[in-house]
Amino acid sequence: MSDNFIMKNSSCISNETCEFMIDFFNKNESAATKGGAGREPLDDLEIPINVYKFHDNLVLGLSDTIEKYKERYPLVDTLGKWKVDTYAQLMRYESGDVYNLIHCETGVYTPYRIFAWMIYLNTIKDGGGTEFIHQNFITNPIAGDMYIWPAGWTHMHCGVVAPHERKYILTGWVSNEARITIQPVHLQELTEI
Repeated sequence: MSDNFIMKNSSCISNETCEFMIDFFNKNESAATKGGAGREPLDDLEIPINVYKFHDNLVLGLSDTIEKYKERYPLVDTLGKWKVDTYAQLMRYESGDVYNLIHCETGVYTPYRIFAWMIYLNTIKDGGGTEFIHQNFITNPIAGDMYIWPAGWTHMHCGVVAPHERKYILTGWVSNEARITIQPVHLQELTEI
């Protein structure tokens, strides 16, 4: 059996909830900022939201999806205590814009992330998915569908351009509760003998 560890939960949230989030973004566009990956600016606009306070249907949809993921992969419960991060990014890409940098969701500053998740808020007819490089898999962007996947290097991914439509997504993470604070190691300057 071949399994790519990417799980889709169809209709995780309703179309009405998706429309609520899109309307929220558009009404609060002045609060949005350009996204970034490290020092690289992205083509999107982002508004951080509190997952637990934003909309009840969001919490229900996230909980349902994570429970289904745990049923499929029960060993995830051996990873210690983890939970959905409090903040997620409500994002909008204009037609033709895309996050095309191949990346994963863990790194030097985020080693505690276990999973990443994304909910499509609008259905896109041409492009607009997410390509997972090692899995040779591209998601199909349908409003209300949620995808969840491991955050590490095995699931390197990038966006697929939507040439004719705006793309709205909500994306966030599931992290270890015992986040490790990484302290830089300072080495003394070495001199040649």
